[in-house]
Amino acid sequence: ATPKEVVEAARRGNCRSIAYTYTEPTVFFEFAYETAKLAHADSIQNVFVTNGYMTPEALEMIHPYLDAANVDLKAYSETYYTDLCGARLEPVKETLRLMKSFGVFVEVTTLVVPGLNDSHHELEQMAQFLVNDLGPETPWHISRFHPTYRLTDRPPTPMATLLTAREI
Repeated sequence: ATPKEVVEAARRGNCRSIAYTYTEPTVFFEFAYETAKLAHADSIQNVFVTNGYMTPEALEMIHPYLDAANVDLKAYSETYYTDLCGARLEPVKETLRLMKSFGVFVEVTTLVVPGLNDSHHELEQMAQFLVNDLGPETPWHISRFHPTYRLTDRPPTPMATLLTAREI
């Protein structure tokens, strides 16, 4: 489908928004950008579901057409990002800050993985970052981990850990 066909289908379906998800939207950035521009012109909102690992230049380009984003803040540890994601934490934090400064509605999601990002200290650090850098109104979705793929050696996230995260 072309960007124009996507927007036409959204209009026919009376969709109020288009979510760019399942594959990191920056992987198909040019397509998402062209679609978002057309959708915006048609009063259809645009939402990225993203790992937050994008350049400031890409965000500068898309932000006039990006209404909201759900960003995975996978951990608050450089080691986690380096070892498990092959990435770095700071660019994700910068993306979140930049989105907020551009007026994009931001939600954050964290998959809490036992033994990797579930310490009380790390959860507190994440919460402090969200409140101090993004604002206390920023929704934080805390998700339960279930063993799969490369992390079958870990148990599901205990409910007590999720409740602790919620309290934090």
